[in-house]
Amino acid sequence: MPPRKATEPVDPATLRRSSRVKPAAAEAATPAAPPAKKQKTGPKAKAEKQKKEAPIEETKESQLPSPAATDGEDGAAASKQEEKESKVLLQVGDELPDVTVLDQDGNRVNLKSVAAEKTVVVFAYPKASTPGCTRQACGFRDVFPKFDDVEAAVYGLSADTVSAQKKFQEKQNLPYPLLADTKFELIGPLGAKKTEKGGIARSYWVIREGKIATMVVGVKPEVSVQMAVEEVIGKE
Repeated sequence: MPPRKATEPVDPATLRRSSRVKPAAAEAATPAAPPAKKQKTGPKAKAEKQKKEAPIEETKESQLPSPAATDGEDGAAASKQEEKESKVLLQVGDELPDVTVLDQDGNRVNLKSVAAEKTVVVFAYPKASTPGCTRQACGFRDVFPKFDDVEAAVYGLSADTVSAQKKFQEKQNLPYPLLADTKFELIGPLGAKKTEKGGIARSYWVIREGKIATMVVGVKPEVSVQMAVEEVIGKE
């Protein structure tokens, strides 16, 4: 039987050293925990914190329109309603609007004031110095003495400028004033404005005691003259 191999003695110091090294190695293999994040401070951080903690009801309420915005919408609606009402056309029996326009000489004329004192005949034409309007204006020129005899005033009315009306009056020797209603302040309420953009329907009106007695919108030049004479003077 072969003899046993002798076992070398183990140094206790070596055992103690090994026991110390192993835990250290294990500790090194364990990943280090991430460093803690730095907490934000200051007014901005406080505001963000309050926003996150705000109740849902408050957030919803903040999304509602403010009273000022609501009032603005109501005001716009009221303005549209007033604009709509201002476009209501006048009818027979209504008083003339209190509107002042310029005549061919730049004088201010308020037909409502004039009509409070005498009978007024007003005829509207599309454009000064055009063929149909010239026939209409000259027709009223030729019968003007009849209106003058009964102290009835005659006025031509269009959206032409003051200078255009002046040229028209001088060229055709018209004995009555021509009103330059460039903003359709009279033409519109009297119902002679064709569209929102403009345009005039040939018309005539007779006003007595400040109120519309006769209103004819859309008429031929010569017919407007004849009908106005019959209304104010009577049939001959």
